[in-house]
Amino acid sequence: LCLVCGSAESEPHFGGHCCRACAAFFRRYYQSKKITKKCTCKERKIKSHPCRECRIAKCIAIGMSPDKLQGFRDKNLTMEVCQNTPSGSSTSLLAARIIPRTTSTLEFAIPNWHEFERMRKENSREKTDWLNIYEISCMIRMDINLTWKMVDKMFPLSRKLDDSDKKALLRHFILKFWQIWPIFDCIKNTEDYESMKKNNYEKMIVGWYGGCFKEGKEMSNNEIIRVFEPFWSTFYSQIVPPIIGLKLENEELMAIVWLLFFDNAYTNISQECEEICRNIKKVILRELKNYQIDKNFEEMRLLDTVETLELIEKSEQKFLEEMMICEMHHVRIHDDFKAILKE
Repeated sequence: LCLVCGSAESEPHFGGHCCRACAAFFRRYYQSKKITKKCTCKERKIKSHPCRECRIAKCIAIGMSPDKLQGFRDKNLTMEVCQNTPSGSSTSLLAARIIPRTTSTLEFAIPNWHEFERMRKENSREKTDWLNIYEISCMIRMDINLTWKMVDKMFPLSRKLDDSDKKALLRHFILKFWQIWPIFDCIKNTEDYESMKKNNYEKMIVGWYGGCFKEGKEMSNNEIIRVFEPFWSTFYSQIVPPIIGLKLENEELMAIVWLLFFDNAYTNISQECEEICRNIKKVILRELKNYQIDKNFEEMRLLDTVETLELIEKSEQKFLEEMMICEMHHVRIHDDFKAILKE
């Protein structure tokens, strides 16, 4: 066990035995020292780490020493190596410094997602700020194309996939994307959704289905609320709040997106695709863990983040039920999207 916080998977770090999170804290403490006026341990939540002063005292007590930090051990080594190493050689430079925990994929994912959002908005046929379900379903081909451009740019390994595997992953992801998009919107506009009045909420529901009915099969506003509001209630009361409550950062949200995309459990993908998905998921999970360790988050945060995948899959199942109800009540949906639902 870690001799500082008691967690599992202890290793030798800087002269003592502790977990990676405490080792990262120890390194950061001496690299960017902050003044703490008083101990705050009594004010902190159960199972959280002690305050900075008490935690660093524990680190020192178990034998951890700032002298063993690589950045402090040979202060002039990097300068000497730079002067004596031929141009273009990086081996000695790597040996002269700490190799940081990489989170490059998650960091790269953020601008790519923003670019995806921008292109989706520019290329859509949006005439107003609010589209109904039929108009959104008409964007299915564009969403698939833009999504694969993002995948191709971020994950070169995916270029090895056959067309059938690419199509399978994309068609599976689209239904999850329909859950992700409103969740991200709720995260960005939490206050607006929390303060939304009942009549505005009902207008939003009516606007989503209104104008999508086959001629002669229209439903009244009251009927739309009665039939479809329970699905919205489930989404906004059971799916969204737990995710918002985690206060996930952009890198963590990107990890969720790509863990959902590269699901190796699909039955209609090849073994090669399954293996590629498994390898990419390992990279994403490793970077997610690295990011949370470097941010000094609590250990349970990794599990909480990954559990959001189950919430989104639960939302996807409810969405499929909603689409069956839409078909029963003659709500028009684009044929391309309908084909994915049937598949």
